[in-house]
Amino acid sequence: MRMRPGRRSDVPTRPVAPPAGGLGWANLGMDIVSVTRVRRLLAEYGEEFFDRMLTPGELADCRTASGLDVLSLCGRIAAKEASFKTLRVRGRFLPWLDIVVRRSEGGWPLVELRRGAAEMAAASGIAEITVSISHDVDYAVAVAAPVLQAGSAGYPLPPILPGPAGASAAPATNPSSMHSTSRRTTMSDGLQQVKNWLLARHTEREDIASDLDLIENRLIDSLSFVEFVFLLEQQCGRSIQMETLEVDEIRTLAAIESHFFPVEVEVGQA
Repeated sequence: MRMRPGRRSDVPTRPVAPPAGGLGWANLGMDIVSVTRVRRLLAEYGEEFFDRMLTPGELADCRTASGLDVLSLCGRIAAKEASFKTLRVRGRFLPWLDIVVRRSEGGWPLVELRRGAAEMAAASGIAEITVSISHDVDYAVAVAAPVLQAGSAGYPLPPILPGPAGASAAPATNPSSMHSTSRRTTMSDGLQQVKNWLLARHTEREDIASDLDLIENRLIDSLSFVEFVFLLEQQCGRSIQMETLEVDEIRTLAAIESHFFPVEVEVGQA
């Protein structure tokens, strides 16, 4: 039998990756952040915007004599997102202040998991997370790798923490809110501003259905989530704690209306 040029019969085949949750299984996380996008946030909202995303120590690591260094900001934001992806949890937002990325004495990044992030890691069999950050002119990229707990043979099934049963789960409906909103023919001014904000950032869309999953369709991601909370606070006139905000509360425009722009039904309406 003649062999094709450049091929050898004794070359081993590529090994097959272990099944999810099996021996040696480890979920890597990766994220990329646009420098232009972060520059816009810094110019539009100022340094205070990042207080909800980075701890005072992290901000200090990013500070120079002329102010916050945008590339350092982008690197830490990407590292937090990448670390969160290794946890494989559903129905939770990135706990920005619970995943802390500091600069070591040697200059490389170190990840510290606190409070909620530490609980998620423990549920996933993760002892710690290591990250690597790379910068370019336009983007910062981070890759995170989990270190399994001693004696752990691999990951258990992804933990289901408080929140929806899955990313694609339909939001819970409140019969009374459905009853009151069925009479609506126009959106409230606040909700319309929210919709306009989303459309302005996703110009490929001409409209957003009231039941469209904003999370699943990436109309709200981890970085825009912080800016989105700022917008909601301005429009609904009350403070919002990101740490306690449930995913289903902002999953759709209908859910946002129900939780932040409730409709008052006049007495006597059937």
